[in-house]
Amino acid sequence: MRVLSATEAITPAIDRAKALLQPFVLGRWLKLGLVALLAEMSGQFAFPPLGGSSQPHQHFAAPWSGAAGGAAILAIAVVAVIGLVLTLVLFYLGSRMQLVLMDLVATRTTLVAPAWHRTASRTWRWIGLKVLCFLAFVILMGILLAYPIFLLAHAFAQNKAGAVGGFALFFVAIFLAVFVAALVAWFLRDFVLPFILFGDARPGDALRSAVFIARCEPGGVLFYFFMKFVLMLAAGIACELCFVLAVLACGIPTGAIGAAMWFLLRHSGPLAHAIMYGGFALLGVVFLTGMVCSILCISAAVLIFYQSYALYFVGGRYPQLGNLLEPPPPTMPGLEFQYDPA
Repeated sequence: MRVLSATEAITPAIDRAKALLQPFVLGRWLKLGLVALLAEMSGQFAFPPLGGSSQPHQHFAAPWSGAAGGAAILAIAVVAVIGLVLTLVLFYLGSRMQLVLMDLVATRTTLVAPAWHRTASRTWRWIGLKVLCFLAFVILMGILLAYPIFLLAHAFAQNKAGAVGGFALFFVAIFLAVFVAALVAWFLRDFVLPFILFGDARPGDALRSAVFIARCEPGGVLFYFFMKFVLMLAAGIACELCFVLAVLACGIPTGAIGAAMWFLLRHSGPLAHAIMYGGFALLGVVFLTGMVCSILCISAAVLIFYQSYALYFVGGRYPQLGNLLEPPPPTMPGLEFQYDPA
């Protein structure tokens, strides 16, 4: 396929998202929405601070002692371990779903189980690369925030007015760190992951290939990130509007039915009250189910477009991916034209 600019990749990305999602089948939208949402949430899970286990002991040792303090510390430790395990499980599952979603969009299929098995061999390479980048981000945060924190602490210790400047420098450093982290996350997922998934490349080779693309077209890659940010803002506004409409579509009927039950049954006997409260609970379940389905459907439409957009931009620069997105016409053996000068 030909090389597409950041603006030219929008139209084929929309067409590919339509091809995956049309015709509308609720089960398919919910399945793809769940895969896309888990893949997107994978980047939001961070490892909890392992060194914070001493804090609960200091907090609860003073007011509680003996068996009560020991039970409280044990309960906090159990909750911390469960939280850490859930975080790691969600991080692993979300990382797998990033591979699955990219495979589904590239091959234009909706069968999750085969994609799950196809991408299994790349999982730990991708997770290892993400963990290394997370550690690098922690080191970067330490470097960026060390000096502002030192200035802030020094100003507070001497009661200086320079604390305001220290606060400003501290927040600027945090903003820069978050900005760099977002760019690195986008670069890894959009440019590095395709080489790992479709080329079976090692993380180092995939990273070098992605950096080579960025070095060849620095302006185009930066403009791609800018367009992705703009599209993210536009999609965010559209998602908010769709969610408000979904709330109204689910809330008005269930609210009307609940209000009717209240006015009809509130002055009746105990049996009618039991029916009324049971109806309220059922309406609540129906409303929450509608909200979950709406969120998954919105996620399917928006996040599959995002994935398609990234693949079409990179596909023209990575032939193996480009051939998946737009397969070349097959050659028919035996029909080659032979030129005879005689």
